[in-house]
Amino acid sequence: MNKVWKKLKQSEIKKTILDALAKNVNYVDENILGIPASYLDDKVFSQDASFLDDAPFIYSMVQNPNHIGCHTLGKSEHFFSGTHAIEREVIEICSVAILKGTLNQQDGYIASGGTEANLQAIWIYRNYFQAEENADRNEICILCSEDSHYSMDKAGNVFVLDVFKVPVDKNTREISKESVKNTVLKAKQAGKKY
Repeated sequence: MNKVWKKLKQSEIKKTILDALAKNVNYVDENILGIPASYLDDKVFSQDASFLDDAPFIYSMVQNPNHIGCHTLGKSEHFFSGTHAIEREVIEICSVAILKGTLNQQDGYIASGGTEANLQAIWIYRNYFQAEENADRNEICILCSEDSHYSMDKAGNVFVLDVFKVPVDKNTREISKESVKNTVLKAKQAGKKY
């Protein structure tokens, strides 16, 4: 089954986001404890800055909904039902329209930045290897370029995984097949399988 997503006008995008945020919990009007998100303090970031009227994505960040992630195929928390619906659609667009997956068969997570995205991916793969391959944590590592974002080291620390870095050419910043091969060999020699 093919599905076509239509491009929305700016006014339609704004309405979609505002309608979605209206379905979410509201940190300004409600006393909320125990939900992993909060609004940006208006003493630091003005909630009524004029540019927010024409910046629906930034406005949604001001409202700071917690994207649920990894629950898109089943029932999820009701706190962010509005933006969760948008998250599901974005995951479908990426998985079906871009990666040629099957409708309603993909799961995912929408992150606001690279560190969070990298941590989420490494967490998912670590858990996958442990559950599906019966891997011991000490057999799992992170393999990345020495130019990779610091979040790789952070993920290694948070998830107690060793990080093996592939050297890059000092002038071009490129990695070579040989340097990848050598780094993988070092990881294997250290008992890493995943």
